[in-house]
Amino acid sequence: MGFTSMWHKAEGRRTRLSVLPWHVFLGLYTYGLAVATAETGLLEKLTFLQSRRRRLPRRSPESALINSLGIALALHAGVVILAAVLPKHHRRTLDQGWLSEHREDGRRRYDL
Repeated sequence: MGFTSMWHKAEGRRTRLSVLPWHVFLGLYTYGLAVATAETGLLEKLTFLQSRRRRLPRRSPESALINSLGIALALHAGVVILAAVLPKHHRRTLDQGWLSEHREDGRRRYDL
């Protein structure tokens, strides 16, 4: 649905702009779920390494590596989501008046 509404040439700009917030939200939500799955996988791997069969100590280099990977992954995901949500790189929408179909000289404007 999102791909079709964002790239289908027959859709108007107004329709694409009205679907854009949902497209961004669902994309970031899916990304967050993928990061949560990766974090759960790291925790599960560490739990299995510290089981009775392996007897990996709690303060081993492997534990520190997996914990560091988990923290780095969480920080990276936070930066990506923050960069996507910050208004610095957002384009102005219809409500703010920057979407005009034609320039003053009559040519079409493609800078949406």
